[in-house]
Amino acid sequence: MWNAEVDRRPLFVARPNTAVDVRSVVEFSARRGIPLAVRGGGHSHAGFGTADGAAVLDLRSLGGVRVDPVKRELVTGGGALWGPVDAATQLHHLGVTGADAPQVGVGGVLLGGGFGWLHRLTGLTCDSLLEADVVTANGDLVTASPEREPALFWALRGGGGNFGVVTRMGFRLHPVRELVGGTLLYPLGRGRSVLMRYQELCDSAPDELALRVTLMTAPKAGHIPAELRGKPAISVGMAAFGPPGKLETVKRGFRPCGPAAVDTVRPLTYAQLQQPVYGKPDRLRADGHSSFFARLDEQTIDAFLDLAERFPSPQTMLQVQHLGGAISRLGAADTAFSFRHATHLVACNVLAVRDATSVPLRSWTMTAAKAIRRHELGGPYVNFVNGGEPAKELHAAYSPVTYRRLAQVKAEYDPDNLFRFNVNIGTT
Repeated sequence: MWNAEVDRRPLFVARPNTAVDVRSVVEFSARRGIPLAVRGGGHSHAGFGTADGAAVLDLRSLGGVRVDPVKRELVTGGGALWGPVDAATQLHHLGVTGADAPQVGVGGVLLGGGFGWLHRLTGLTCDSLLEADVVTANGDLVTASPEREPALFWALRGGGGNFGVVTRMGFRLHPVRELVGGTLLYPLGRGRSVLMRYQELCDSAPDELALRVTLMTAPKAGHIPAELRGKPAISVGMAAFGPPGKLETVKRGFRPCGPAAVDTVRPLTYAQLQQPVYGKPDRLRADGHSSFFARLDEQTIDAFLDLAERFPSPQTMLQVQHLGGAISRLGAADTAFSFRHATHLVACNVLAVRDATSVPLRSWTMTAAKAIRRHELGGPYVNFVNGGEPAKELHAAYSPVTYRRLAQVKAEYDPDNLFRFNVNIGTT
């Protein structure tokens, strides 16, 4: 698993090549009462893709990607990763909202809802789902869509991995051609003005504009000014989908904050935008806290800045992503994702290199959660849980109405809770 904190010993690992193989493992595990973990990309902070004494169903061989540019549709296997998906779709100037890390699994992102640079323009990953093939707990291979298995189709779009093994996914694709994107990097001392300007721009942003702010430690990289390397910093990530002139207005909005120490904003392809800004992340020790927010007021901004001054490691970061746009135009009951009305997703990723075993990840996560909880609308986000949250807090990943509906779907498709390594509906 990507999270180096996860060190577990499964009973066995099965690597299926077909949906029929998946069904064999599911039936074998259910018949013998063996717990079953499903591994897609392996990037769950909580390590949901493995478990002690469990069967691990590793989907990496189900990684196929097929694009129909005429119908603007994408079909992937259950183990597909975002890198190959973005490469294949961009050959036709098409795309779908997904993680901006090539090695992350498509299935896990989908099942939690799915954020990315395109979410204001085209909605969450789950909003573009057309259908999905699923092996259920009793070994049935079903296709979930608005017309077939509609309750399951609803639950897959934000309800996590509670209902079966997704072996194939079909998505609607969207035109993604011209864009300008990049980052502006400032010393953290300008953090208050940067965050206030960020919120002001979010208030009037068109759907074509995506913004995110990251409080971090500036990397010790050659393009970073020497006086900022290894120091607290704040980065503004931006992408404007359309002709290059659109982003100049946004950059002007940050001019009162002073000149950026680093400005990488330029015309990009979507595939370039999807690459991690500071390179492929190494395997790290990971924990964290996530939640949803309304507008950022001065008290919230102060809480963020105070945390950033006390990060326990150079790898720790707090990121604020602007939501709204296409996300907010679906109703609260249309999918299992519960926070359509939120303005921001905030994730405090408490990270450390593998040999930094003295960094207190879990206790610092609790410190961060306590500091910002009174400002939150709710959460956590399903895909960002750390595995150490109490049941009551996990329950809050969904609205009460959504949770009750998910429990009904769970009872129908997995009454014995075979699929329990997730934000579990059966036990929370």
